Amino acid sequence: MRWEHMTAPEFAKGVGKARGVCVLPLGVLEKHGEHLPLGTDLFFARRVAREAARREPAIVFPPYFFTQIHEAKHERGAVAVSGRMMMDLLAETCSEIARNGLRKIILYNGHGGNNSFLPFFGQLALERPRDYAVYLPGWGSDPEIDRKLKGKLQDKYDGHAGEGETSLMMALYPQDVRLKADIPARGRPWPGLPKLKGTQNAIWWYSLHPHHYAGQARLGTVEKGRLMFEGSVRHLGGVIRAVKADTAVARLTRSFFSKVKH
Repeated sequence: MRWEHMTAPEFAKGVGKARGVCVLPLGVLEKHGEHLPLGTDLFFARRVAREAARREPAIVFPPYFFTQIHEAKHERGAVAVSGRMMMDLLAETCSEIARNGLRKIILYNGHGGNNSFLPFFGQLALERPRDYAVYLPGWGSDPEIDRKLKGKLQDKYDGHAGEGETSLMMALYPQDVRLKADIPARGRPWPGLPKLKGTQNAIWWYSLHPHHYAGQARLGTVEKGRLMFEGSVRHLGGVIRAVKADTAVARLTRSFFSKVKH
């Protein structure tokens, strides 16, 4: 059930059918090599969410692009809002989702640059009482699909706009893929970043992938993309079922804040 496609009466019924579960797919606008669209991450996350919610009823929130992508600000087409705006906007969005009767919110992430931002946002649920619970499923697939994919995925270096994402877009949105003969064999890292063992810094992604391309797009196929999509749909469908059945998060959260108050 897509939030923006329902009438108000349909939405009210949909909340009951979804048992209060909303899937919020998250992506960004950023360069994906020279051959994939800027919205690739969100296109994938929304398509998986829509199909998973069709099989296991849930309401899917409209397109949401405003997450962490400061490492792509040097490339055309990127939209990177400030950290405070990013955090506040997601919090306000979740509050509005809950106000509409959907108090179990699954943040389904399609963008690797959110791997620090989203867990931090989720942990802030313990900052103050809220009338909703946030669930972060992470990336996952179905074991049966993984067995079918074993041996088909060839590039161990694949990280961005390479074999995997190109395959997915070829399967889901072939009209938006611009593979050409001159696509590089693989992304090329930027030399010069010293290997500082035991440390982390913000410039690491740029140092390795200055052109936002990491992998071999030429290895992408429709068959691989269809399998990857199905594996993700099955995984998210299982998450939706588990979240519907969950009562522990709300109960433990109430207990926690009761002890905090007293």
